[in-house]
Amino acid sequence: MEIGDRAILACPPTNLNALLEGTGVPEYAPTVEHALATCEKCGTDVWIGPRQRQARVVLGGGAVVLCMVCAIQVQRQRGGGVVGHLGGGDGRPRLS
Repeated sequence: MEIGDRAILACPPTNLNALLEGTGVPEYAPTVEHALATCEKCGTDVWIGPRQRQARVVLGGGAVVLCMVCAIQVQRQRGGGVVGHLGGGDGRPRLS
């Protein structure tokens, strides 16, 4: 199955704070429930949250883990589409 045919689970890269340095955006800190994964397109290390992992289990081969950059590229190739949010960031302890 092609990446473009699968549900995208967009994950922040582990170097997100370095990429956003100087932009005024608050630093990202993963929760204690985040785990490391790999972008299936470019191989970048990403943080995958518990709800994304759960979605990946439910969808099986119908989901693809992508870094945010690759997710945007694939979404553009698709010609736009729906962007959903799995509802994370609800007060779980952060690793910072």
